[in-house]
Amino acid sequence: MAVSDSTSSRSRWDGVGQFLSALCIVHCVVLPLVLGLLPVAVSGVMEGEAVHRWLLVPVVTSALVAFLPGWRLHRRASAPGLAVLGLMLLSAGAFLVPEGATGPWETVLTLSGGVVMVMAHACNRSLCRDCCPAEAA
Repeated sequence: MAVSDSTSSRSRWDGVGQFLSALCIVHCVVLPLVLGLLPVAVSGVMEGEAVHRWLLVPVVTSALVAFLPGWRLHRRASAPGLAVLGLMLLSAGAFLVPEGATGPWETVLTLSGGVVMVMAHACNRSLCRDCCPAEAA
């Protein structure tokens, strides 16, 4: 019974991770539309580097909580490997692109990282369910 609770907890954290990664994607896609409609009200708050850096905190936390126990269960490197790539892309978008730099680099890196994180959490969730189908239900 404890294993079942542990497995469903991992699956739940993958769901949280997928939600947070999808939130990053929505932020990147919707932000230009919102900025076009409300440039004065939103540009200083949502566009700042601090938003991307602070969003990394729950993304990294959910990744650790989901992927470490998931890997212990299924022992497959594909999901954590994708997660590392996604976190690297998100971090690069948040920290490596100079503020005020021209070009779409920050958006491309952040969107790519968010998409990779959604895929990583889906992969981890699937591997955990395939490994222990009776316990993941």
